[in-house]
Amino acid sequence: MRKNVLFSVLMVIFGIAGGESQNVDVAAKLGAYPQMILYNGKIVTMSDKSFQSQVGNIVQAMAVRDGKILTTGNNADIRALAGPQTRQIDLKGREVLPGFIMTHEHPTDWAFLEPRGFRHVLPDDSVIVSRWMPNLPAKEQMAKFEPAVKEAVSKAKPGQWIRVIFNWGPDYEWATEVLDLYGSSIKREYLNQLAPNNPLLVKDGFIGETGNDRAFELHRAVHPPAPNAGQGGGGGGLGRPVNPDTMLQGKLSTLAEILKAQLDLWASYGITTFGSGYYAYSNLQAFNLLDQKGDMPARFAWSWQGPNWDVEQLRVIASLQGNGTDHLWLMGAFGSGGGCLSVPEKEEFKQQWGNAPPRYAVGERCSNAPGGSGYERNRNIAQAGLRFAATHTGGDKDIDYLLDAIEEGSKLAGMTPEQIRSKRHAFDHGAGAPRPAQIPRLKNLGMYVSQLNTILWETHRGASMIAREFGLEYTNWVVPRKTVTDAGIPNTFEIDRPLPHKVFFFITKGMNRYNDRDQMVYGPGERTDRITQLKALTTWGSYYVLRENLLGSLEPGKFADFIVLDRDFLTIPEAEIPKTQVLMTVVGGKMVHLNAALGREIGMQPVGPTTWTEPIPEGWEPKPF
Repeated sequence: MRKNVLFSVLMVIFGIAGGESQNVDVAAKLGAYPQMILYNGKIVTMSDKSFQSQVGNIVQAMAVRDGKILTTGNNADIRALAGPQTRQIDLKGREVLPGFIMTHEHPTDWAFLEPRGFRHVLPDDSVIVSRWMPNLPAKEQMAKFEPAVKEAVSKAKPGQWIRVIFNWGPDYEWATEVLDLYGSSIKREYLNQLAPNNPLLVKDGFIGETGNDRAFELHRAVHPPAPNAGQGGGGGGLGRPVNPDTMLQGKLSTLAEILKAQLDLWASYGITTFGSGYYAYSNLQAFNLLDQKGDMPARFAWSWQGPNWDVEQLRVIASLQGNGTDHLWLMGAFGSGGGCLSVPEKEEFKQQWGNAPPRYAVGERCSNAPGGSGYERNRNIAQAGLRFAATHTGGDKDIDYLLDAIEEGSKLAGMTPEQIRSKRHAFDHGAGAPRPAQIPRLKNLGMYVSQLNTILWETHRGASMIAREFGLEYTNWVVPRKTVTDAGIPNTFEIDRPLPHKVFFFITKGMNRYNDRDQMVYGPGERTDRITQLKALTTWGSYYVLRENLLGSLEPGKFADFIVLDRDFLTIPEAEIPKTQVLMTVVGGKMVHLNAALGREIGMQPVGPTTWTEPIPEGWEPKPF
């Protein structure tokens, strides 16, 4: 067996001569044995950093030591590094990729919506009484709602929290109907009658939630005044902090376990790093608790979300940007988003909605316009030297205003063009931006663009809605990944939905841009190949979260964050990509997911969500491909 270069160098340093057996002796003295070696595989390093459709080096084997990649190479050289305690895993030709990075994803929300992780931690009603509506059309769900609440009330202890979660369906087929009925039917007076003695929270199937008077009263005691304290369903919600801050007040360890379970779940589908806002102070406290205990199964780069946005405070926050631990660090500030387009609605929609500005997909107006609080916030962020990251955005007109604010704030701070570009300001979703004319400006500012393939598939928002309301030609502005890639603008990947089992499916949506439900191709000129999608999930994502020296590729010195697949993602037919399964996920050299079949093959017990046995509520099972 040939000597490895690493040990040849060590032998020279320590004046040791001899053969292969002395390699082992040197390794033992230095404690340099790899803890893990993977060999006989197709290890796709993603070492190519260009905007070309290239993955870089593909190797047979990889050695892991102390949570990082020690080296990569051929089977013989890497196996020569093994010591008596090294675990060697024969991949039998399987493919290995870097762990996936989601640059706008909030598992802190999904933890209270998607039931698998929640039920794993709280399998019964002893802490919170939770009910998930079945996978049925909206009217049938509404018919079952009142009986479900009454049954939950009968089981609840006095003063105990009750939650009821509506169901959008595994393919979001009920989303529009559920939102309409929820907004018109779920009123506080009605909820007061159903649960007079218990705080009751009702989720709309996504992140919208409202409750009865008791729920609002308890939430105001924690967050006075409670955000969005309106009367109705849809627009009169309690706000996201109600779940971690109020419902689990005084139960930080329970919250930490719920969040950990959600990270575990996403890791089982290959996602090992998140970029997001934290949405509630308790979520950050819980992540910090997990981090201190060494229990974070994934990495979380977070953005400041206020409550204060004055320049002086933001300067303090900016001084901490990039700081943190290996699993939890600050990556920027969550600026003001928006969703308004620069083009007029079709005439029939103008007549339907009167003189209201374009409602776009999420009902937002031009919230970033100069003179408003959104513009001031964005300008202050830039002036303070802080970075935009994880911000919800939509239409191109609000992106114009965002760029105006960045330029104005940067000018007030006296920044040079190079200093501005070094910030790596970003905007997320790509729901109606950038339009082609914005590309040179984005390049000049050194912007990053997170892209949401999900909205090429949904019919209740995104490309489908823009086609209906504004015109099919403007769907080229929805997730324009080819345009930004060709321009050399780093673009990244998000699902922004509690659907981790669909990550490979959403890769194909970015490739073909085909909407299965309405059988339309939206913006065919923006199709990209699978390697471009993969770079968005790995290489470019690492730059977005400010950890390109440690994440995004499988190279020596980087974190050993990787996944093992059941098929060759690079060569299988496109129709087979959604069926791809992650057999193993490793984060920092620690196995956080291992399915039973591969576990039996390599002589290990399964790890992670594959071992969970709690029943999933009816209608919430992941839909197979």
